[in-house]
Amino acid sequence: MRKGLLVILSFLSIIVTQAQPLTSAQRRAQQRFIAKDTLPVLVERLPSRINSHFSEYASHLAPDSIFYFTSMRADVEEDYDRFFETSWYCYLYQSRLTEEGNYAKAEVLPKTINSVKLFNSNFCFNKKYDKLILTRCSKTGNGELHCSLWQSQLGKKGWEKPKALPKTINVPNSSNMQPCLIEEKDYDVLYFVSNREHGVGGLDIWYSIVKDGNYGAPINAGHTINTEGNEVTPFYCSAEKRLYFSSDEHIGIGGYDIFYSEGALSQWGEVSNMGVPFNSTYHDYYFNINTDLKSGYLSSNRPNDVYDGDTCCNDIYYFKWIEEDTVVPVTPKEITVAEKIASVLPITLYFQNDSPDPRSTSDTTETHYAMLYRQYVEEIGHYVEESGGELEGDTLRQVREAMADFMRDSVATGYERLMMLTHYLKEALEKGDTVAINISGFASPLHHSDYNLHLSSRRIVSLLNYLRVVEGGFFRPYLEGQKTGLVITRDPQGAVQHQFNTSATNETVFGLQAAKDRKIVITNN
Repeated sequence: MRKGLLVILSFLSIIVTQAQPLTSAQRRAQQRFIAKDTLPVLVERLPSRINSHFSEYASHLAPDSIFYFTSMRADVEEDYDRFFETSWYCYLYQSRLTEEGNYAKAEVLPKTINSVKLFNSNFCFNKKYDKLILTRCSKTGNGELHCSLWQSQLGKKGWEKPKALPKTINVPNSSNMQPCLIEEKDYDVLYFVSNREHGVGGLDIWYSIVKDGNYGAPINAGHTINTEGNEVTPFYCSAEKRLYFSSDEHIGIGGYDIFYSEGALSQWGEVSNMGVPFNSTYHDYYFNINTDLKSGYLSSNRPNDVYDGDTCCNDIYYFKWIEEDTVVPVTPKEITVAEKIASVLPITLYFQNDSPDPRSTSDTTETHYAMLYRQYVEEIGHYVEESGGELEGDTLRQVREAMADFMRDSVATGYERLMMLTHYLKEALEKGDTVAINISGFASPLHHSDYNLHLSSRRIVSLLNYLRVVEGGFFRPYLEGQKTGLVITRDPQGAVQHQFNTSATNETVFGLQAAKDRKIVITNN
């Protein structure tokens, strides 16, 4: 990233207030205060219909309840065999938020927007939602990404082919990205991020005045916002006259934190940290607010796995301020822990073929389900690729899409519900309640009945092993008989009973039916 001096343009005065630098002790004290001061805000990860095993970010909820977001994934439709290797693409997706608060299955935006030759990334709309500005990136010869801003208009036949913004915005030999378009009475303002020369630090926030479709020369947002570090993902809320952005240099609690400052253009007030739970000790960015000014979305790579805390990828989170003056009904219905547990049951967890411990005749295993789940995810591309067997054309594509949908929805959803269950189980046991669950194990009918019973038992044991290590080992004393309150019944049932064409390998091991058969089911006992 380039560093340089701030260019003060002759036609615009920039007021910069230089604060006295904080000592290391003062900085640490402020960091501790931010980390402890938790705000009355609900922050929850969006479901697997939005968040995949890869990286999702840059989300936006339109007034018509269409939910737009960016996802960086492997191109499973065209390159299944390299699902987890080199074939990575960024596409813009859309879903719909239903009246019940659920998200419909996400669909990729048309190829006029999503170029197959470029990374299609963060974006913004105008107020009428007939103009889209997005980031497109290409790989340079040394493997780095070079990003530029593009614009598309919504015509009678849909989104038109995007055109690159002028070179006043897309300065050669620099990256320009993360647009935020604000419409004022007499002009528009395009905030964006760039590492162009003459900035304050690495990545800076810049803006351009737009009149009659013409983009003025970009101006740095100034020293109040920009630092010698990186400032990214600007979002300007006109109703609040407030700029939200993320920085790795302003005082935060770890990684990129979300900040805000009131003002506009180059005139800004004091920069404030958004605090916890908006921020974590990981990377938090792409903050934006819905029209109600009480809810919105952000992206973060904070851990969402209760076992290994995987932080490889970004997920999209929904937030909502909790009304402190909300009138509580006289006779509120309290949701019991038992009702919470019942709400996530039954849970179905899925396994790879002959997993765990292939070709074993043992009833037990040392592996745990979190490990098996991760291994399954890493093999998704292989299963999707092989699921079509000798099929061709549209039939092949349909079979592969069905398998990919199953992997993303059913397999991932089961694991998410398992994590919720462990939280509820712990809550119940800490209150002194007794909880009884049943775990049934199944296998696909590819082996003889005795072998399938052993395999079903191992799958059940893998879940028990998971419970031994999850929540810091909280359940171990209950599983080993040192404490009472958790009653688990094991029910290995062997093969699922139905007709199966075992003569066609691709219809068994890699088929969708076989994938659905390899499972355990957790129910109330």
